[in-house]
Amino acid sequence: STTLLSFVIPVVGLLLGYKSIAHARETGSVLLTLSFPQSRAGLIIGTLLSRWTLLIITTVTGLSLSGGIAAILYGTQGITTYPLVVLLTLLYSVAFVGIGVGISIVTTNERWITLSTFGSYFVLIILWDGLTTAIMLVLHRFDFSVLASPPDWTLLVRLLSPESSYNLLLRLGGGIDVAGQYVADSAPVYIGWWVAVGVLVIWMSLPVVLGFYRFRTAEL
Repeated sequence: STTLLSFVIPVVGLLLGYKSIAHARETGSVLLTLSFPQSRAGLIIGTLLSRWTLLIITTVTGLSLSGGIAAILYGTQGITTYPLVVLLTLLYSVAFVGIGVGISIVTTNERWITLSTFGSYFVLIILWDGLTTAIMLVLHRFDFSVLASPPDWTLLVRLLSPESSYNLLLRLGGGIDVAGQYVADSAPVYIGWWVAVGVLVIWMSLPVVLGFYRFRTAEL
């Protein structure tokens, strides 16, 4: 199911990226690579593209097989939207590869890499909604009645999580009812599909960009 995907895909993406650059620095292979006509930026871009390609092939293969089996067992209703679901899942996948590679660029300390990787997963996937609720309660002086009708800004904060953005896009494009609160008639304009796409693109690229600014002057 798509709910399972929203939990499993981040694990795969993070594991593909989290030691990609750090391992090359630890083994010294990065020095050999950079001895050829290739810049540090080229190394990072090549690493990112290779991880994206591997994840895309794996994800498309897995979703195609599961979609085919589902069509045989349950019929072809909704099959026209399935390619869009696959595309959105790929965007969600590469966002976490970007996070993993970004972590790998910043440090070679294995403990920090591991903590940052697991921390990213738990904060972005497990804890994000709870943290948003906690912030809302603090701002409203622990008036629990606000939980019945949370302010609009909480929807935007929740949408900053890659998982929430993915769920919103699935609801809008795939007809899957997992984010109805974002598509209600009363929903504010700043939580539209374009914000969700932007959030995933930012998570895909920003960790890598920030990591590169440290990596370009780092001692290898």
